[in-house]
Amino acid sequence: MGDSGASERRRLEGLARLAGFSDGVFAIAITLLILNIELPDSTASAAVGVHRVLREWPDFLSYVISFLVIGNYWIVHHNIFQDVRRYDRGLLWLNIVYLMFIAFIPFSTSLIGDFPGGFPVMVYAGTLTLTGVVLTILWRYAWSNDLLDDAVDEERMRDVTFGILIPSAVFAGSVLIAVVSARWAMYSWFLLFFADSIQKRLFG
Repeated sequence: MGDSGASERRRLEGLARLAGFSDGVFAIAITLLILNIELPDSTASAAVGVHRVLREWPDFLSYVISFLVIGNYWIVHHNIFQDVRRYDRGLLWLNIVYLMFIAFIPFSTSLIGDFPGGFPVMVYAGTLTLTGVVLTILWRYAWSNDLLDDAVDEERMRDVTFGILIPSAVFAGSVLIAVVSARWAMYSWFLLFFADSIQKRLFG
C-alpha cells in the first residue's frame, strides 16, 4: 500500500512539474510578442504620428494573431494534459519539441515586421504549421500508448485532432499564398476566427 501511494505521488508530482514547465514557456513566449512592436520616432504632429503607427500594421496584425494562436495552443495543451494520466520518456520529449516551436514563435513574428516580404511570412506560417503538427503527434502518441484517461473515446480523439489541424491547415495554405503575395497570405489568417465554425460544419 505504501509503495502504491508513493508511486501515485511521484506520478502526480511529475505531471505537475510537466504542466508547470510548459506554462512557464507559454508565459514567456506570449510576453515576448509585445517586444516586436517598435515605438515610432518622435513626430511633429498627431497626423504624422497616426500615419507612422498605422505603418506598423504588419507588426500589430502578427502580434494579435500570434497572441491568440499561442493562447489557443495553451488551451489545447491544457485540455490535453487534463486527459493525460500517465507519461513516459517519449511524451516528455514530444512536449519539449512542441515547446521549442512555441518559444520560436516570437522570433518568427519579429521577422514579419523587420523584413517585410514573402519569406518572413512563410517562416512564420511554417512555424505555426509545424507547431500544430507536433501537438497532433503528441496527442496521438498519448492515445496510442495508453497514457490518457479511460474516458477519452474516439469522438474526443477526432475532435481534438481536427481542432489542432484546421488552424495548421490555414497556416500551411498561407505559405503557398505567400509565394504570390505576402499581404494576402496575412489576410488569410483571418480565417482562423472561423476555425470553430469550419470544424462544426465538417465534423459536427
